[in-house]
Amino acid sequence: MAFRSPTADTAYRHALRLDDRTRALTDRFGWSVLLVDGGSAVGREFARGHRPAPADLVRFATVPDADGPGLTRRLGLDAHVPCLVICADVESRRVHVLPLADRTADEAHRRAQDWVEGFHEANHELLARWAGVEREARELVDVVSGPLWARRIRSTERSRDQRVLRKLAALTTSPPNDLAGVDAVLADPTDLPWGLVDALREIRGRIAGLDADLAARERMAGTAAELAAATDRQDVRRVLASLTADATARHALAPDTAAALTATRAALTRDDARDSRRWREENGPLFALPVFVAARHSWHWIAEQGRRWRETARHHRQRDFALFSGVLAAQPLEDPDAVADAVLTALAAHHGVTDEEEWTAAAVGFRAYLVETVGRLREAAPEGFTLVGHCLPNHPPPVRPLDEEERGLRDGLASRLARDAAARGAADDRREALAEVPALAEWFRAEPAARLEAGAPVPELADRSLVEALARLAGVLDGYEEAVRSVVHPHEADPAVIAVECPVGVAEAAGVVVGDSAVDRLREQVARTLAGHREAAGALPGS
Repeated sequence: MAFRSPTADTAYRHALRLDDRTRALTDRFGWSVLLVDGGSAVGREFARGHRPAPADLVRFATVPDADGPGLTRRLGLDAHVPCLVICADVESRRVHVLPLADRTADEAHRRAQDWVEGFHEANHELLARWAGVEREARELVDVVSGPLWARRIRSTERSRDQRVLRKLAALTTSPPNDLAGVDAVLADPTDLPWGLVDALREIRGRIAGLDADLAARERMAGTAAELAAATDRQDVRRVLASLTADATARHALAPDTAAALTATRAALTRDDARDSRRWREENGPLFALPVFVAARHSWHWIAEQGRRWRETARHHRQRDFALFSGVLAAQPLEDPDAVADAVLTALAAHHGVTDEEEWTAAAVGFRAYLVETVGRLREAAPEGFTLVGHCLPNHPPPVRPLDEEERGLRDGLASRLARDAAARGAADDRREALAEVPALAEWFRAEPAARLEAGAPVPELADRSLVEALARLAGVLDGYEEAVRSVVHPHEADPAVIAVECPVGVAEAAGVVVGDSAVDRLREQVARTLAGHREAAGALPGS
């Protein structure tokens, strides 16, 4: 039956004795037979039921129809198809071919079966010898390398314990003032017990929370001082807003301080200026842009003197109104005549007036309006409203100082904040958390320290006779290639078989990478084991 495989590469690797699962020294003593039938009847019949029995060292495979033409072309064997391609060394360019065109499947089968039987008969002792060499070499490698691995493991464990003790050394001293030692250990927890790492992380997280609390209390102390220095409602509101936005500091407040904060905010954020605000809003139209523009018509030819080049009339009016509004708002309420004079003087300079008499005559009506309106504002203004701007909605009202009740709330809250900021609970908790670190580290230090002090016994090296036997086998492996060349292949003596020199080897033609051979791998294992033993033996006292 033809060999079947999911991929052509897998099929070829099996047929050419290159599949890694079964690699052995005797692989290169064997040979492979590839059936290239070219669609012939004799080839199909041979593939169906006339192949020799399978064997580990002699592999038979049918080349798929899709691969056959390409393989024979690369090997230069098109003229021999259908045929059996026989190769011992899959990298050699020399192959042997049994043409099938003039033969029956029975004849081809008999010849192939004779080759297989003759191969095993001629090479029985050679195959047994090298199978024994490989088996003995692998057994000796295991025996000699076992103590070496045990020594390496012991050395690795000892080094790990030493690294653990060095890391713990920074934690077993008196409690540090900072977390540098803990952070250094957590930055590289390699080799440390996870129980210790988890405990340190818990402590680190707890201290981080305490540090945040201490920082909040420092901010709280600054807030207390700032609040105590505040003299008006606006300043107090600003400080209270900052404290309210600081969630960490707010969480650290004592219950009575939190209650005082709520009471102070309620008292100082009341809309006790609602009536005056409504009055100010009602005053808005008195000096609005339409009023100013209507009055400006009385001196519009004079205003044109101050118009800038390429400035629109609309922008010019707005610029004049902005100056008027700013000057008016800054005037004291106590003297309406002085207010009117200051406003008109500023407008005259703004317009670039050159004829004072003309300007005075043009603005006389607006002056009278200013005197009368400012006078009404002065009579109706609440206490503390000293500027014209205080009476208008587009300008800030006067800053009202704190009354006696408000000062009491401010001082009470500031005193409580200063008291809470000075509380030492978080600082004490931080010191206690840091004090846990040395005790924890000492507890985890005990086990590795005890192992190092006790010192585990060093595994003894393999007996010298076994090492010498392995060294002798290393010398035997040096003769492997000569043994391969000594193999008897009966098919080469068959007169019906043709020797052909090909452009490439069979493995290359099939697209299969050969890789390391079994003997190369075994040699490397033996050499590495002997070198490791010499190194370990050289480190012994008296060596």
